Amino acid sequence: EFHALVALMLSSQTKDQVVAEAMITMKKRGLTVDSVLEMSDKELDSMISKVGFHNNKTKFIKQAAMILKEKHGGRVPRTLEELCELPGVGPKMALITLKAAFGIISGIGVDTHMHRMFNELKWVNSSTPEKVR
Repeated sequence: EFHALVALMLSSQTKDQVVAEAMITMKKRGLTVDSVLEMSDKELDSMISKVGFHNNKTKFIKQAAMILKEKHGGRVPRTLEELCELPGVGPKMALITLKAAFGIISGIGVDTHMHRMFNELKWVNSSTPEKVR
C-alpha cells in the first residue's frame, strides 16, 4: 500500500523508468512509513534525486508519512477524501492509489491529456478533468 502511494507520488512529471529506479533504491533502504520518518530529508532526497521536482516530493513524502503515522496508524487510507488530504496527492493520484493498493474503483484517473482526447472524441463534454473523473 505504502509502496504504491510513494511510487505514484514520484510519478508525476517523471518517466516510469526513473520512478522504478528510485523505488528500487528506496526499497533497498527499507521503504516503510517509519523508515521514511527516521531518514533525513537529505537522505530521502538523494534516493529520489533523478525524479522530477524531487525537492517538493521529498517534503510531500515526509509529510504524508507523518500524517499516515499520526492519523491512520501508519496505514494508507482507503477513501478518496482521506488520500486527497495527503500533501502532493490530488484526485487522480488518489483514484489510482485506491485501485493499485486496494483494488477499489472509485472513479477514473483522468489527466489533462485524456480529458482533451475524450472531449475531441465527443465521449464527454466537460471543461475540466475533475468533471470526467
